[in-house]
Parts: sequence; C-alpha cells; structure tokens
Amino acid sequence: MKKDNTKNISKTEYAFKVIHARILQGVYEPGDRIVIDQIAKELAISHIPVREALRQLEADGLVTYKQNIGPVVQSFNEEEFSQVMVVLAILEAYATATGAFALSRDTIKKLEKINADSKIAINDLDFEEYGRLNHEFHAIIMGQCGNAYLQELIQQAWQRLTQTRRTIFLFIPKRIKSSHEEHEKLVEMFKNKASGEEIEAFVRTHRMNTIKAIQERKKDYLRQSKF
Repeated sequence: MKKDNTKNISKTEYAFKVIHARILQGVYEPGDRIVIDQIAKELAISHIPVREALRQLEADGLVTYKQNIGPVVQSFNEEEFSQVMVVLAILEAYATATGAFALSRDTIKKLEKINADSKIAINDLDFEEYGRLNHEFHAIIMGQCGNAYLQELIQQAWQRLTQTRRTIFLFIPKRIKSSHEEHEKLVEMFKNKASGEEIEAFVRTHRMNTIKAIQERKKDYLRQSKF
C-alpha cells in the first residue's frame, strides 16, 4: 500500500484511519491479530504512532490486547448477545406497542430527526455513531410505555450489551441499512396509527433480524474459511 498524503494529519492519525477503515471494511475480522511491525513497515512509519493509534482504537472498543498475543480486533460473545436479544425482542416489542399511542407529534419528529442523522452516519461508515443513534431511537420509544418495571428490565438487558451495542454493526455491516429502513417504516406505522398487534410483531421481527444477520455472517465466514 502506498503511503497516502498525510501532510495535514499526524502519523498517529494516519495509522488510526488506516486500521479503523480496515476494521470497518472487514479486512480485519473480529479476533484477528494486528501485527504492529507489518503495519509500521507498510505505512512507512515507526512503531510508536501505530501503538498510539491502537490505544485509541482500544478506547473506542474496536481493539483489545491479549496476553502473549498483542492487539486483536475486538470480538463479542455471540451466544450471550443472541440470548439477550431474544429477550429484548419480546420486551421491546410489547413496550413499543404500548407506548406507540402516547407518542406526541414532537416526539415523532425527534425520531425522524434521529433517522435522518442515522442516514448520515451510514453514508460516513460511522457504525459506532449509528449504534448510538440506534440506542437513542429505541430509548425514546421505551420511555413512553408507562411501565417502570418493564423499562427497568429493558435497561438491565441493554446494560449487559453496553460494549457490544457500540460496535455490533462493525460485525454485521450489511444489517445497518436494513435496520435503518425498518426504523423508518416503524415511524410511518406510528404516524398511520397502526394497531398494537402490528407494531408488536414488527418490532419483534426487527430485533430478531439482527440475530439472523449474525448467524448469516458466521455461515459466510465459515464458507470462506474452507477455501
């Protein structure tokens, strides 16, 4: 790889951008080791800025350090994630259906604004920002359900996935576009006064689609690894 024009950015920023882009694009898979010597040589810079870039990526939750191995791309506990998402699919579906009738025009406009910002994040390949907006979108709706105990259960489930929620779309980038489209459709359902049953079924499918995307990605990875 030829060195990019880095006159306006530091070597650390340059290394960060390159490694970050490779993680987003799937060049570096979850669990892959990141070889500092190789990157430094490839980018024609010293080890120091590469290490600093990796520390920044570690702070962002994209890289972790393993003993006797070094920096690796962050992975996640697929089994735990899937189990918690099944619970959320049930709880959030009911909470959304319950809270839908309490959504004011201003709140719906706020949801539309989040969707607009989400589209910008998708175009910028800012999956972490999309994850944050995704959480905000659902949190606003959950706040309308009027059941404090249900909200507490959902919050507990969300907390178990705190780190994964920030980066999940890195592992399933194809899911991000369809997730956004589903959010837009859900807002339209709110505006058109869809029934509680329709909304509950839609949200349950919306959450389960994320699990399906993970399963499909795993199958694709196993297929590719055979060649």
